Amino acid sequence: MDEIIKVNKLSKSFRSYQSLQGKKIFLASLRRKYYTKKALNQMSFRVKRGEIVMLLGENGSGKSTLIKILVGILHPDGGEASVMGMTPWENRIKLAWRYGMVSGAHNQMMWNLPAIDSFEYARQLYEIPEKEYQERLKYFIKLLDLGDVYLRQVRTLSLGERLKCNFVASVLHMPEIVFMDEATIGMDLSSVINLRKALLDMQKRYKITFFITTHIVDEIKALAEHVIIIDKGSVVFDSTKSALQKFFGKKKQLEIHFGKKIEVAKYRKYGKIVEARESYLKIEINAERLKDRNIIALLNSEEVLDYNVSEPDLSYILSRFYASKRVR
Repeated sequence: MDEIIKVNKLSKSFRSYQSLQGKKIFLASLRRKYYTKKALNQMSFRVKRGEIVMLLGENGSGKSTLIKILVGILHPDGGEASVMGMTPWENRIKLAWRYGMVSGAHNQMMWNLPAIDSFEYARQLYEIPEKEYQERLKYFIKLLDLGDVYLRQVRTLSLGERLKCNFVASVLHMPEIVFMDEATIGMDLSSVINLRKALLDMQKRYKITFFITTHIVDEIKALAEHVIIIDKGSVVFDSTKSALQKFFGKKKQLEIHFGKKIEVAKYRKYGKIVEARESYLKIEINAERLKDRNIIALLNSEEVLDYNVSEPDLSYILSRFYASKRVR
């Protein structure tokens, strides 16, 4: 399987400033202290054609800057990047014919016209033959359960309906790769499920690559094959979703329901307390400790009504992952 994205030692910095207001300096609010912020710092990774890739990272980690470079909007300060064999900032127009861009913050459609008019505009812009256009339109209407939504003015649509139509307008030309930047923010559950189904079907049927930034854990669970985590502009994790789930080794979460109110301090010796309520406890322990006689005795004691052993939740793993990087 060939590589559709290649990034090697990519760097990008921005010059910014902060006001000196509040300090005992004459006209401090008009004075500025300039500094250089590294948005991307020697970033390297590869993406194979046909993958669904999740790009994760906290706000300000460099996700949007990276996407802007990969679609040719920004020039890096150093390093190399290749998308479909082209350097994005040198081949921006040629590249634009072959990728799709879907962003929750930006709308592709004309506000006062029905969505179908924006679809027709996309057909003409990308020179899609009429027969292919009609076939694709039927495909997306069925796949996203659009009904007659696309025949109504965009400004009258709900947020979920508008975002689904925006997705269609962005991918009608069947691009080889689709960049999605927080594209489902504010979507209702039904719309989100339809969109996930569409992504999986397009990947399977047309081998389209999806490069997605998100903070929504359920999306990672449902879609991710390849996960890239960046922190302060650097790649700190680049592997599969299952490898991410194993990041903390053989960890298990032990949930215990007690028959009475508990004293949390009494149970700290068993492992890390993840969550504690009046008669409920969630403890993180190493898997091998489940055979420890003290743990077995606790679970078999009369004070325990029920218990459950599970893998750590992905949202918990991510929060621990980010925390581990911040303290280094």
